[in-house]
Amino acid sequence: MTQTIQNPVLRGFNPDPSIVRVGDDYYIATSTFEWFPGIQIHHSKDMVNWRLVGHVLTRTSQLDMTGMDNSEGVYAPA
Repeated sequence: MTQTIQNPVLRGFNPDPSIVRVGDDYYIATSTFEWFPGIQIHHSKDMVNWRLVGHVLTRTSQLDMTGMDNSEGVYAPA
């Protein structure tokens, strides 16, 4: 059986992807630079269908990036 995969598998702006496998599950972390919530985490069982499960940084008390310019802040999260 042939399966067609639509690229990109993560829609939108998802730079610097880092993937880890835990058992049968895959997780991907992507950069968010100076934007909150920061560092998106997605989950997949097949590396094709991804679901956003949360963010690493959800409060400025975790990392205050006040005054940062565009493309500064958190990148390459692995």
